Amino acid sequence: MEISEIYLHDARLLRVIEDTEDNTLTMEVELPKDKSSDDLVPRLLVFEDVHGYQVSEGPFQGSPAILDMQVIGEQGRWRRVRLNTNAGYRELFCTGVRLIENDPTS
Repeated sequence: MEISEIYLHDARLLRVIEDTEDNTLTMEVELPKDKSSDDLVPRLLVFEDVHGYQVSEGPFQGSPAILDMQVIGEQGRWRRVRLNTNAGYRELFCTGVRLIENDPTS
């Protein structure tokens, strides 16, 4: 999936899980159902072949909101991705991203 295809504005970032064995970084988020909806649905953003994950955010109470996500650079097969939040930003290098439905009841 292309990063530009994922609508994240005002998504809530709940948790980040690093899998060092598979080199993935999974963000548990609540995303808007669609661009015209205020309803949030649980999803997983799974970044593939991750390295260089950095958090540049100030002190913040509660879950940060993701304002946007964009590719800000490329080095070979790696894309440098920035997620802007209302507390600052997060950056990582990855080769791809998947958006997966997350049903917390299953």
